[in-house]
Amino acid sequence: MRAARAVLGLALAAAVASGPAAARVPGPPISRAPYDGPPTENVAVTVTLDLTAARDLLALLSAPQLDAERAKALEELPAVQAAIRESRRPAEVFEKDLVSAFDEKARPTVFDFHRIREESGRWKALLETIAAREADLTKMASDRARALLPGDRRMAVTETIYLTFGLPGRADHVAVPSANGAGWYVVIDLARALADVQGSAPADQVKHLARLMAGEAYQRAWAEYRAGSAAWQKRDASLGQLEPLLRRVAEAGPIALYSVDENFFPLAEWLRQPMRTNLDDLNRFADHLMAKGQDLDARMEVAAEIQKPEFTSNLAGPAGAFLSDAIVEGLGLDAYRSALAAGPRAFFEAYDRASQKKGSGLILLAKPIREQLAAPPPAAATPRKG
Repeated sequence: MRAARAVLGLALAAAVASGPAAARVPGPPISRAPYDGPPTENVAVTVTLDLTAARDLLALLSAPQLDAERAKALEELPAVQAAIRESRRPAEVFEKDLVSAFDEKARPTVFDFHRIREESGRWKALLETIAAREADLTKMASDRARALLPGDRRMAVTETIYLTFGLPGRADHVAVPSANGAGWYVVIDLARALADVQGSAPADQVKHLARLMAGEAYQRAWAEYRAGSAAWQKRDASLGQLEPLLRRVAEAGPIALYSVDENFFPLAEWLRQPMRTNLDDLNRFADHLMAKGQDLDARMEVAAEIQKPEFTSNLAGPAGAFLSDAIVEGLGLDAYRSALAAGPRAFFEAYDRASQKKGSGLILLAKPIREQLAAPPPAAATPRKG
């Protein structure tokens, strides 16, 4: 699940890169991203920020030579411990790569601290900006997370974000289960998370960071919301063979919205070709699931594909993001929240209504999906007397 979350942004980034040149032109100056709508009042999302690991690493790497005692103390920090666990290597590898940062001829094994040491002045300045705007940054992340949550019941969620440098691999952040198993905290590699906006003004980099933080906070809140929702916990028999497909898309779509820069909204306008590609793929999956005469083995193969993390990152997330934004654009944010509260069927019904509006230009859902949505729910069994 954590790996799928990390890849969600990559699927939409690839869609942007493959789209027409016009899609890459920045949109209007006022954000029309759904997550910049008014936050839901009935929900509390508290985002806290911990800069300790990032500061301590920069202080260590800025010194003329490595301080072994300070390096050892770093390993006790939650963010550093998470990075070491993520590397699946012993702590000695982390220590060795710290040493190599002070040797121009050495090459890192896993943790690349050379580049951070070379640019430590820039990162110190940015950290100072983040610290000065910490209250605004965490409020922006909280407001954005709350914007896409239904408000039909009270809910409170807390998300802790740790900033650091040198995460292993290519991930710009990792979600880590807390020690008591009651929740998660998130570790963000600043250098990787801001790689796409490193030439931007500090204020823009902070805003980019706020979106990443908001996406992680939303993901946790959205999962907690669904866990307490009858509409999401019960299988919807009225959707038949399509139920797992529609559920996966409706679950992942709202989260994937946070992977898209605010300049690309509305998605149906700025990313029209990627949207068509994703929804065509979604419609083909629906056709396969409902194809008459298809043998059981073929259907089972399609059903198994839907359950893979790669399906969520490559299709369900991007397609769900396009559907989500279209609902907000066509029906409004309140209608979108109501659809999320009512479950997967309501989510697709809302998009179907939005696509039927004159001049919407939206791609229609496949015939099997629309027929399934139009069919009346199965009648409840009548209790036998006596």
